[in-house]
Amino acid sequence: MGGWGRDWAKLLARHDELVQTVACVDLLPEMLEQLQADVGFSPNRCFPSLEAALEATDAEAVLVTTPVGDHVPVALAALEAGKHVLVEKPFAPSLAEAQQAVELADAKGLVLMVSQNYRFYPAAQTAAALIREGSLGPVGAVSVQFRKYANSQPRGSHRHYKLRQPLLLDMAIHHFDLMRFVLGQEPEAVSCHAWNPPWSNFDEAAAASATITFDGGAVVSYQGSWVSTAPPTRWAGEWTIECADGVISWTGRGDESTIDDGVTVRPRGKRPRRVQLPEMRYWDRAGSLAAFVAAVREGAEPPTSGRDNLASLALTFASIESATTGLPQAPRLPARQSA
Repeated sequence: MGGWGRDWAKLLARHDELVQTVACVDLLPEMLEQLQADVGFSPNRCFPSLEAALEATDAEAVLVTTPVGDHVPVALAALEAGKHVLVEKPFAPSLAEAQQAVELADAKGLVLMVSQNYRFYPAAQTAAALIREGSLGPVGAVSVQFRKYANSQPRGSHRHYKLRQPLLLDMAIHHFDLMRFVLGQEPEAVSCHAWNPPWSNFDEAAAASATITFDGGAVVSYQGSWVSTAPPTRWAGEWTIECADGVISWTGRGDESTIDDGVTVRPRGKRPRRVQLPEMRYWDRAGSLAAFVAAVREGAEPPTSGRDNLASLALTFASIESATTGLPQAPRLPARQSA
């Protein structure tokens, strides 16, 4: 129940038509006290362990907002207890751990979903629909640009600076997952270079450039940076998708609304036109939550299930490996364990 967990608690309270929060868990009493002060959560619904919370309630599902290293242990404990699980991204610190959780969810017949919330925005949904309808033909070249300046605090003063692979693992996984979703293709190979510009206050590489080839013929050029001094992009990045008969350009995910979402189509030889975006009742993390609830109620696999997210995670780790070795890498899904 750190800052992000408390923010989730506020979001859940705003959407009590979807879920009812029956317990919150943190090992640190001061975090639970902060939750009570910030959110107004009842002390008798705060617990020092997942086991205590599950014993005291009749919860159907568990939302995991711990640091990434604890995602899988908490998810496994919840699944073993017969609970559906919604887990924050990145799913796991390794593919093997992620696969373990996926297989347990399969064995138990439970929903395991990763909150890849960037998919749940009108621009991303519209871009994906345009690609699938195929009116502009197959995709060739794609450019994705992400720029933010998260470098204002003194070196060593912010926990963000100390994250493992702060761009590729903590941020670019959103963009890698969007690539798979929007293009409707799976990655085959990646060549990636990651570095720290001289002015970076991050411990590890805060910028990266990658070329990713996909099985449907698309080739993506990706550039991302946490320390860019160029004009910042929206969180989803700036996308240019070249198709046989025209170009799709889109961006999305502003800070607090969908107003910054936009999609433009320019058929070859014609003027660009702005595409009208759909109204979405639930978007961002609320979109993830609504999709999770629907999957639980319908007994269906959610769009960002743990199983689906293995491919996004594999691309992320392949990019890190390429940046480390200087060699192209093929994203490889873990082998399914035998019973």
